[in-house]
Parts: sequence; structure tokens; C-alpha cells
Amino acid sequence: MNAFFKNMSTSVNGQAYYAESVNVSESIQIEYFSAMGTKNYSAFPTKKPEGSISMSFYITTGEEINAIESGYANTGFSSIQVGPFSTDYALLNSFSVSSDPNSIIKGDATYSYYGQINSGQVPDQMNDTIVPAHGAASIDSMEDFGANRILDFNYSFSQSFDVKYSLGSPSPSKVTMTDATRSMSINNLISDTDYEKTNLTGASGLCNNNEGEGISKRTGCITLKTLCQNRVGQLDISGYIESRSFSASPGGELIESLDITEKYVKETGCDG
Repeated sequence: MNAFFKNMSTSVNGQAYYAESVNVSESIQIEYFSAMGTKNYSAFPTKKPEGSISMSFYITTGEEINAIESGYANTGFSSIQVGPFSTDYALLNSFSVSSDPNSIIKGDATYSYYGQINSGQVPDQMNDTIVPAHGAASIDSMEDFGANRILDFNYSFSQSFDVKYSLGSPSPSKVTMTDATRSMSINNLISDTDYEKTNLTGASGLCNNNEGEGISKRTGCITLKTLCQNRVGQLDISGYIESRSFSASPGGELIESLDITEKYVKETGCDG
């Protein structure tokens, strides 16, 4: 089997991705043992093979974001194809997007998969022409957090799972989400900031009031666009300001940095 960069097309649940780079790795735990009175040792695996898939890709459509977001706080497995390699038992570990006005917008996603990866035919080379989102054309809607016309952003999601196998089962039999967090960090000129709204305790102090100020969940988003002003997709955040900081350099205006965090409720086995 001969595989090259041009053949390593990537898809998640059938959604194609235009990857800049991709990495697939797997390993197995082996226990070695020997009995008294023997010259040789034996070995056997203590668990089934497991691996990881990571990719950095150009964001060109909202479907690319939606396919990854479908794995947020979701214990259902995703199917991933990377060139000739494939698995039907992958779980999203992390997803991140960052940009500034001078850069093409790319995403980074990492998955864990369970069981040895499958190999098949090398796919044909794609001849698509892509137009990725760009930071210079994308716009923010972060007024609820007191920010306007942000300088740059870093959006991220991460989660972890408890994966269990049953006797005789080749694939995981029980998956439980243990933790999931979505966050966004933004930088903003102080002249474009509603300083009172960015207070950690809100404009009205620790307690929430009737206007939703104080310690309260707020919402915002980044709309991703191409340089031709075509809408590509959207990154949402709904959470709390956990920290802020101020910095300045000689001759420059004061910059405020905000860190926003949203937590997901882990599974408890109860419906309601």
C-alpha cells in the first residue's frame, strides 16, 4: 500500500475535512511473564488496542463545525476515515479554533478510538478548490460580555470519558462522560470595552438582579466569514467570565483579556 499526503482525505461521520495535517497513532498494553524453571517468557495483551487521531484543518463550511459539535457531551461513537484508515469507535477529546485579523481560520480536533484501526483502499485525490474563513472578515457578537470589535480569540472545547469493556466484547460496552468544558478567550482594546460589564461580579455585584446583571450566564458568538464576506459558520459560547487581565506596551492602548467558561453537566444515569 502506497499512501501520500494527497491521498489522506479525512472525514468525520461522512463530513469531509480539508486537513492541513493529520496524525494517527495506536498502541496496546502487553504484560510479559515467565514461569519458574523455564527459559522463555510469554506475553499477552492486557486490553484491546486504543489510539488517537488528531487533525488540523481549514474551516470552509458550517457543516465541518456542526459534525464536530455533535460530539459535545455525547457518548455516541463517531466514524472517522483518514486516507485508507478507518474506525467506527471514536470519541471527541478536544476541538479548538483561534484567529486574528491577519490569518486564515483553522480548526484542530483530537479523537480517541477504541479497538485496532481498520485499513482499506487508498482514496482518490480530491480536486476541490477551497475558500477558508479568514479573521479579517469574521465578526464578533460579544456585547453581552462587554466586548466589542475584539482583536483576536481562542475558542476551545475539551471532554473526558470513562470507557468500559464487557467480557467477550470486542468494542466498548459502556461510555460515560466525566467532564466537558467549553471556553473562549478574547482580547479587546479598552476603548471598545464596556468596563462595568466585564467586572467579574457584573455591574450589580455578586447577586444577580432582575436585569440579568451580576453573576449570570451570558452568551456570545463569533461569525466566521471568507474574505468575500460569505458566511462559513459560527462559534457559540454561553458561560461566565472567570478571569480578566490588563496589559499595555509603550505607545499602545490598554488591552483587556477575558476568559469565559461554560461547563457541561456530566451524565448521572437519570432522565428528566
